[in-house]
Amino acid sequence: MRVLRFGLLALLALVATGCATDPATRMRLAEQENQRLTREMAETDLALQSVHAYTGELRSPGASGRSFNMYFSPASLQQLASQMLPMRMAARNFHKQLEGEVIVESLSDIRFGPLNTLTCRAVLRGENVRYTGRVPKGYQGEIRKFQAGVAAGVVADLVVELSLSDSSLVARARATQTRLKAHSNGTAEGMLRDQMNDRTLRSPFAFDLTIQGSGAVPRRMVLTANHLVVTYAP
Repeated sequence: MRVLRFGLLALLALVATGCATDPATRMRLAEQENQRLTREMAETDLALQSVHAYTGELRSPGASGRSFNMYFSPASLQQLASQMLPMRMAARNFHKQLEGEVIVESLSDIRFGPLNTLTCRAVLRGENVRYTGRVPKGYQGEIRKFQAGVAAGVVADLVVELSLSDSSLVARARATQTRLKAHSNGTAEGMLRDQMNDRTLRSPFAFDLTIQGSGAVPRRMVLTANHLVVTYAP
């Protein structure tokens, strides 16, 4: 009912403002708005399902048997990530016509969002990066600037979807924006972002969640507003 009311309000607003003189156009716009609101409500309901299960478990102590929860804040996840950094990767993983290495130096600004997703920022830089493709003379200067920009550092904003598979936390990342610290260029930065998504981030990353010396294994995970909560059970 709530979504229906929103849709009717959107329809009334369109009619009142007269933003579209054609009734069929007004109706189509109202239907599109109603579909958008319905989709957003469905996504919110899906995100709340796992949170409700988690809070229900907290309200029923002992109901889950010998299970226990471990809590990871954004700061603790950032600290765990720092233990794996810096990470070196071949530059061709970022673009098939690049040679050299790309070093992932830091991961920061971790923020938890809905639907078990988080956002974060990665800082990378190139080392001995060189473009190997054929470049017309008129564009060689731009290529040199691009190489120098990658060497100076790249800031990448990421959206990461988390899930649990066997005993591993699986992270599927997507770059929403990349920025060169030097010689910023929208075209080059867009190309780098697309190549990262198509090549480097195409495969998910898996992190082992087993606890050494314990027979408990992770059974469930959920992101709340403040924590990644992992439930362990025998």
